[in-house]
Amino acid sequence: MKNNKISISFFSLLFFALFLLGCDADKNNFGPYGSTHIHADFKVYILGDALNFNSAKYQVMDDLTHVENNDGDVLHVHATGINLGYFFESLGFELTKDCFKMDTGNNYCKTGDAELKVFVKGKNLEWEQLYYPADYVLQDLDKILVTYGTENDEEIRKQMATATDKSRIT
Repeated sequence: MKNNKISISFFSLLFFALFLLGCDADKNNFGPYGSTHIHADFKVYILGDALNFNSAKYQVMDDLTHVENNDGDVLHVHATGINLGYFFESLGFELTKDCFKMDTGNNYCKTGDAELKVFVKGKNLEWEQLYYPADYVLQDLDKILVTYGTENDEEIRKQMATATDKSRIT
């Protein structure tokens, strides 16, 4: 009987440990805290409206990547390998190839003419569309635009222009 209790306790502990490791599986792919210090400007539009990340509920939600100081225009990264998907996950959102899920639970996926598009402008580069945006590893001085809707190229260029240059002076 004693061996059965030990076996059950061992397997319970093993399961619990694996569960905890699974919760931080993404973090295992990143460098340690302090392995980099990156700033990038970002903007998110849903159906033509810009989201506001200045709110206290989005400030410093994760030690590896976050927004801070009530400034929702600049994201901060403190570990190598952080990707755009993890950044949004840390704020309670979910970014996939085709969908953007808000922290409210609302999903914005391709329906009719409305679709998700994500663009990045690296330092001294032109804007380019990301087709697997969650996997994009954030770089210093990036500009990022996440947009969902039916905007044409001209409207998207106007949204791109709203991404600030604050990361250059932060």
